[in-house]
Amino acid sequence: MAPGLARACRSLALSTWLLSFCFVHLLCLDLTAAEREEWYTAFVNITYREPAAAAPRSEKSECGRYGEHSPKQDARGQVAMALAAHERPACDPATRFAAPPGASWIALIPRGNCTYRDKIRNAFLQNASAVVIFNVGSNTNDTITMPHAGVEDIVAIMIPEPKGRELVSLLERNLTVTMYISIGTRNLQKYVSRTSVVFVSISFIVLMIISLAWLVFYYIQRFRYANARDRNQRRLGDAAKKAISKLQVRTIKKGDKETEPDFDNCAVCIEGYKPNDVVRILPCR
Repeated sequence: MAPGLARACRSLALSTWLLSFCFVHLLCLDLTAAEREEWYTAFVNITYREPAAAAPRSEKSECGRYGEHSPKQDARGQVAMALAAHERPACDPATRFAAPPGASWIALIPRGNCTYRDKIRNAFLQNASAVVIFNVGSNTNDTITMPHAGVEDIVAIMIPEPKGRELVSLLERNLTVTMYISIGTRNLQKYVSRTSVVFVSISFIVLMIISLAWLVFYYIQRFRYANARDRNQRRLGDAAKKAISKLQVRTIKKGDKETEPDFDNCAVCIEGYKPNDVVRILPCR
């Protein structure tokens, strides 16, 4: 392989690798940007009156999170749970809530035992104004964006377990709790999905394989070129030795014309000929 061709191949391979890397990088950025979640927090304002208190007590916190398919709007009503303790998960369509007659009310339901969609639908069919599902199984303030496709005409939010337990405690004391739900902060969360990670990993491996294959090809060609050059030099050297060995050899004797003072010097050693010198006669071509 000629040096110019080797340089051209190296430049072409490097350019191809860089273009491929840039393409994969941009494509991964697009995929990563597409994988994002938009969700809204909810302000939860509860009002209740202690039996011995002169004035009602209000608490407001941005602890709620709207469901994925919930309308992002305000809701107000009296908080109500299922009448029976075993019906509190609201997985049965016949669940009876302690709802005030003729007034708007908000269903308070614990997480678990069935899907969010079933819980929200069962409360919606009993004319609840909104549904509040509190997390269960964790004492942290974790909430998620609940999926409930198909039940999209009722406000549904999730609140953390401590807040839910507090509301349950108030209702078990037969206190009237009024809740006002309002829209909080819009959040746009970007994240790298598993598909993007797999795609990036496979692309990286493919690029590394291409680079390794090119390096192997380049050094093989370079090795072949070096061997070919060495073989050519040896062949030329052998041919030169063979050609020299075929030249006629003659020994200069005293009295030959080469020993005369006016005869030309040797073209190789730039000296005059002397008797007993061994010379090779070059053909004239």
